[in-house]
Amino acid sequence: LRQNHPPLDVELSDFRKVTEDTRSALQDLDSKIVQAQELLENLLSARQQAQSRLEDAKSILHPMRSIPNELLAEIFRHCIRETYRFCRPDALDPRGAPWLFSEVCRRWRGLVLNTPQLW
Repeated sequence: LRQNHPPLDVELSDFRKVTEDTRSALQDLDSKIVQAQELLENLLSARQQAQSRLEDAKSILHPMRSIPNELLAEIFRHCIRETYRFCRPDALDPRGAPWLFSEVCRRWRGLVLNTPQLW
C-alpha cells in the first residue's frame, strides 16, 4: 500500500480474500447496526411509555389531590382577602381571583363556582 507497484501474484489471492471477507464483515456489521437501531428505538419507546406512566402516577399521588375541598376553599378565601388588602380587584376581571383559581383544573373550577364566599 505504500508503493504504486502492482501486487505480486501471491498477494493477489490474499487481497481478493481480504476483499471478500471484508465485504462479508461489512454486511454483517450493517445488519447488526440495523438490529441495534431497531432495539434502540424499541427501548426508547418503552422508556417513554414508562416515563409517561411514572408522570401519571406522580400526578395522581400529588398531595394537592388529598387536600379537602373545605381547606382548599379556605386557602382561596385567604388569598382573596390578602389581595383585597392591597387593592380592590374587580371580581368580574377574568385575570384575577377567583377566576384565576377556576382555570387551574376542573375540581378547582367547581369549587370556586360553588363557593359564594369567594365572590
